[in-house]
Amino acid sequence: MIHHHPGGLPLTKRVVECAAFAPGARVVDIGCGTGQTVEYLRNTCGLQAVGIDLAESRLEQGRARVPGLPLMRAAGEALPFATASMDGALAECSLSVMTDSSRVLAEIHRILVDRGKLVITDLYVRKPAAACPAGAGPGGELRKQLADAGFRILVWEDQTAYLREFVACYLMQYGSIAELWQCTANGKMNKQMGYFLLLAEKCQTKG
Repeated sequence: MIHHHPGGLPLTKRVVECAAFAPGARVVDIGCGTGQTVEYLRNTCGLQAVGIDLAESRLEQGRARVPGLPLMRAAGEALPFATASMDGALAECSLSVMTDSSRVLAEIHRILVDRGKLVITDLYVRKPAAACPAGAGPGGELRKQLADAGFRILVWEDQTAYLREFVACYLMQYGSIAELWQCTANGKMNKQMGYFLLLAEKCQTKG
């Protein structure tokens, strides 16, 4: 079975461990897809989790699988939540494909309480290449975006083993990974492509 993001629920479990959310914490999954993570956070972790995504078809799949699962259509750049209304936010392999990642981070900062947690898992280039956008990894650009938005990085982990596993499963099922790699010039997996987990905390003041 191919998970909707590298690492699947095992990596999501690590995400929850890193963030150390209190029971009942209010958490939003940004780019939730069919809501597998939202379901896990609610049923296994005891969190008040909701999900947002722009793909209505994927949201409908999630609602059909689990009636009443709180999934809504919304953009990361315009989160439909009140200021300081969330304890945490997750972006599992979603931030890098959003149109304006800086705006998304600013919106996440707005909805989080002081010292609220943001966890990002996503692709990065272990050695920058011209074929990939500057914001693809946890290097200077993303770190600057996080700092500018008012976040302090607490944890960074390389999770590339999960990416290799994901690609292997995808190849076995579909025979090609061309559609997966919009970040490479030749449509093939870049050997320098990695996957990371990052935990950040909302600072009371930006900078």
